Amino acid sequence: MKDEPLDASRTLRWLRQLKKNNERAWFNAHRGVYDEHIKPEWEDLVTALIVSAVPFDERFAYVDPRSCLFRLHRDIRFSNDKTPYKTRVAAWLSPFGKNGANAGFYMHLSPGRSVFSAGIYTPEKPALQALRVRLASDPRPFDRILRAKALAPYLPLQTDALLRMPRGFPKDHPRGELIRARNYMVRREYGDAEIVRNGAFATFRRAIRDCAPFVRYIDDVVATASSAAMREPSDGWEENSSSDHFGPSSSARF
Repeated sequence: MKDEPLDASRTLRWLRQLKKNNERAWFNAHRGVYDEHIKPEWEDLVTALIVSAVPFDERFAYVDPRSCLFRLHRDIRFSNDKTPYKTRVAAWLSPFGKNGANAGFYMHLSPGRSVFSAGIYTPEKPALQALRVRLASDPRPFDRILRAKALAPYLPLQTDALLRMPRGFPKDHPRGELIRARNYMVRREYGDAEIVRNGAFATFRRAIRDCAPFVRYIDDVVATASSAAMREPSDGWEENSSSDHFGPSSSARF
């Protein structure tokens, strides 16, 4: 497989045009580029990233890349914004694709601001409780991961913390912010020039490598709670992940 499966310059240029002409007539007139290049190249890129993640988590060897892809069409049924298409290509990589309730890696290419994030968002109650209990009893392994030099560009940790301590934990616990967390996410943004210069595959592959210990720690804790109820992130999850404010740190849902 090529080192760079996707032509980032062409993809960003086409998405930029879509942003200016977000209507079905324009899309249908220009869908040849999307069908012949952008869509298959994005799937190839996600496939290559999944392969690159196997050394960090052997379960990725069994992931179908198509299960990780978000669709380009927007669900406008309950939205005031009636534009029919997203202006990005996006994916969520986890051992269960985007249907898993476990930790993973999110990435999208979008004109002006591409995003990589990693961790777990709104975990199921047993998983969240397991994380809170572990971090309350012994936060040192998690602290070591957060102090790692490789993780620094993706900090600070995004928690969307509760205002009050959850039931069952001391109100004055020294690690209160970690216990009050509703999400455990890290994030990094990239400009167009950086993506084009370094390549989307190389950029996101490095991000996966840098954040893999963080994701694996969370997933190992979550695995002790249950086998995890499976659910697919909604479009609202993906929409807010690319908003001006990173979903977990705002009132919007990631």
